[in-house]
Amino acid sequence: MKKAQIYGQLFIYILTIVLVSFILVYGYNAVKSLNDRAEQISCLKLKNDLISAVESISSDFGSIKRKDIELCGNYKQVCFVETFENLDRSNPQGTNDPIIIDNIKSNTGKNAFLLENIAKESFYIGVISVDNDVLCIKSTGNRLSLRLEGRGNHVLLSRWA
Repeated sequence: MKKAQIYGQLFIYILTIVLVSFILVYGYNAVKSLNDRAEQISCLKLKNDLISAVESISSDFGSIKRKDIELCGNYKQVCFVETFENLDRSNPQGTNDPIIIDNIKSNTGKNAFLLENIAKESFYIGVISVDNDVLCIKSTGNRLSLRLEGRGNHVLLSRWA
């Protein structure tokens, strides 16, 4: 083999390594982006399911509905904050999460919180009532069951026993 052929083969090998590396990095980023979007869609579905469940039963006085929810992401717990009756904003009962307490004291209007170790996402699901100021429900197997009871102008929300 001549020296020129060796240099030519070396160039082909280097070019192949560069192209394969580029394809692997691009593929990894594409799959990661797809997974992130799927996670966002899952969280939006959770939010929309909660909002529609509260809206659908709110005006139906006395009716009770079970709502099974699959949590998105690494969330382990969902907390709901009283929005129907006035609550003690200076000392809310039912949670020790600093983000939820700060939201209550600031009167942001958000009443549903998704928690990993601390609250990560929050949103408004409608006018709800809970036993304490805050009701936190831990998930079992990334799922939780809610009991929604229509009260005419709000929903009484609790854990399904």
